[in-house]
Amino acid sequence: MKAENLIVFSQIIDLIKEKKRFLITSHVYPDGDAIGSVIGLLRALKLLEKEVYPYIPDKIPNQFLKLPGVEQIKDKWDGQELDIAFVVDASNLERIGEAVKVLPSLIINIDHHPDNTLFGDINLVVPTASSTSEIIFNLVKGLKIDKEVATVLYYGLISDTGGFMYNNTSKESFKVASEMTEIGINPGEIAGKLFYSIPYDLMRIYIDILKNTEIDKEARLAWSVIPIEIMETKIFQNNTSSLLDMMLKIAEVDTIALFKEHKDKFRVSLRSKNTDVGSIARTLGGGGHKGAAAFDLPKSENSDIQDTIRKIRNLLGGRF
Repeated sequence: MKAENLIVFSQIIDLIKEKKRFLITSHVYPDGDAIGSVIGLLRALKLLEKEVYPYIPDKIPNQFLKLPGVEQIKDKWDGQELDIAFVVDASNLERIGEAVKVLPSLIINIDHHPDNTLFGDINLVVPTASSTSEIIFNLVKGLKIDKEVATVLYYGLISDTGGFMYNNTSKESFKVASEMTEIGINPGEIAGKLFYSIPYDLMRIYIDILKNTEIDKEARLAWSVIPIEIMETKIFQNNTSSLLDMMLKIAEVDTIALFKEHKDKFRVSLRSKNTDVGSIARTLGGGGHKGAAAFDLPKSENSDIQDTIRKIRNLLGGRF
């Protein structure tokens, strides 16, 4: 670990010991790493008998609702007075939605996105980390930790590494996973809940989406559109992680784009086996990692999904 990170770790630990009331928040459209980071840090602070208020102003996707402690995350704010805010797994303050309105004066930013804007008063940003959950584990093991903390952070770790298959997996990822196992987590059980527990009705929706997926074999690009009437169903609730993994398994494809329709925009998720989709997303107004990124496409009379696909093709390196 770099010396500067050790200094920041020490600063954060001192503040945790000193202060009493903490907000923990993360980005809207929360994924496994965001939720695992929030719950893991929540539980670790609770072990120190701190007052903690976890708040994500968005729905928690169904696939994460069985995580221990997830029911404590609030999507509405009830006006608590706070000492410190932990903003985790968010590259900028715009990503946390309505939570930006309730931040106290002291912000600790913990993240692993390479395009993080360093918005915190204290910034613990480690772009080489596989996940924010990995960073938080290394932080809280210097305080107090138990099996439940390690379990939800392992969930975030394997979620963001795709079960150690994505190219953000590192030697440190395996080291952290080993330490979590020593604490007593059940890796097989956690992986089963994440990767092998899609409800049948949701699988049927995935199958319909996959049937309508388009592929450009020359560009090695696949894309699909999820209409708003599916996005807003109770069974779906933005559960796209497994769908993205399915699309990325297509042998003829290196990069995928999933257009998710909302009331005022399309949220476009990009994934790739070998291409830096983070740079593509940043060019199109978004951000993210080399293998996983996203951007927003505003809905208007002029918005054109096919035009966006043409832009992605060009950014992939050729005019197809």
